[in-house]
Amino acid sequence: MVFIEALTNQILFGKTKHITSSYPKNEDRDLVTSIGKPTYFCVGIVDIVNSTQIVCRLSPLQSSKYYITFLNHMAKIVNRFNGQILKTMGDSLLFYFPETSHSDRKSGFLSCLECGFSMINSHEKLKTILAQERLPIIDFRVSFDYGIVTMMGKINGPIDIVGPTINTCSKINGLCPVNGMVVGNDLYEKTRNFKEYKFRNNGSFKIDPKHPYPIFRVSRN
Repeated sequence: MVFIEALTNQILFGKTKHITSSYPKNEDRDLVTSIGKPTYFCVGIVDIVNSTQIVCRLSPLQSSKYYITFLNHMAKIVNRFNGQILKTMGDSLLFYFPETSHSDRKSGFLSCLECGFSMINSHEKLKTILAQERLPIIDFRVSFDYGIVTMMGKINGPIDIVGPTINTCSKINGLCPVNGMVVGNDLYEKTRNFKEYKFRNNGSFKIDPKHPYPIFRVSRN
């Protein structure tokens, strides 16, 4: 059975590849299974700083507006750079860039990093929007990494991605400066020669004691 081919091709690959589902014909519709083959993508996470302490002082209606304002604000930026929103994870947004499945196309990686800069530059605008709603200021962190992920889903259900790249992207987010952006070493290796940016080592995330994973801050040249 083909897993809504047209939609899947559009979401995952901008209609540049054809992916058939791995669902057997009689598979239970409640079971989750992989869609296509594992693929390399750039993934990103934007996460609110200290949201738990802030939200505990808000009413239920205010806290709802607080999260919705932030998530919608960031989702619009992701869409503007041809990214795809995957899901919210508490007070953070997970997204990815389909074009980065083509490792030889610089444009996809440029879109990824420019999306991060746009998020950072939008902080003042976000503060204004929150002030109009009489809500507290939101600070955030942005992290990106590049690596292999697997598309998962149910028949006719939402698409999700899993893999160590997402876990790493989440871990390095906590090491990011407030209202700043970091990238993991694998994305750094793909973009280190881009003349548009300069990279500065920002420490490392310890996958295990013998294998630290370098993290880099990004700025414009």
